[in-house]
Amino acid sequence: MTVRDVAANGHRGCMDDEDIPPLKSPEEMEPVRTDADLRERWRSLMGRLGFGGYSLWLNLVDADGRMTPVLTQIEELDAPPDEIGLDNLMRMCRHLVDEFAPGGRVAFLLTRPGSAGLTDWDRAWGNALLQGARRHAVPLWPVHRANDEVLRVMAPDDLSGELARPA
Repeated sequence: MTVRDVAANGHRGCMDDEDIPPLKSPEEMEPVRTDADLRERWRSLMGRLGFGGYSLWLNLVDADGRMTPVLTQIEELDAPPDEIGLDNLMRMCRHLVDEFAPGGRVAFLLTRPGSAGLTDWDRAWGNALLQGARRHAVPLWPVHRANDEVLRVMAPDDLSGELARPA
């Protein structure tokens, strides 16, 4: 899936009262420099919130702050990945950064249905992504999460004391 696909087809979902930033082509997007910039970019890409299942979205942000045009969605997530699955994901991310975004970082967004605040699923996946990134030296932006009502960054306090960025 590409950013253009999301722009052309939209994202199904329910109404929310938050302003949705306009979705631009990758070439027209401003660089991502802060956590707030990344949150705004995810908000543009997701459009109206509302999710039919549990997914992990990933994109690369290059050293100049440009998101790559390829947006990856891994669907039908259940429990956090086992160690082998997580290691495979992180090896792939490490390769993608090295190959397509040297000096850049991976951006992850967890999406799920529902309106509850932070759930055990959110925490488990957020922590798993951070731990896997640390093991494989994958540079990350802070992990974001979205449900049917809100899209926000997962702060360090949300992740049981885990740091938001790998060392």
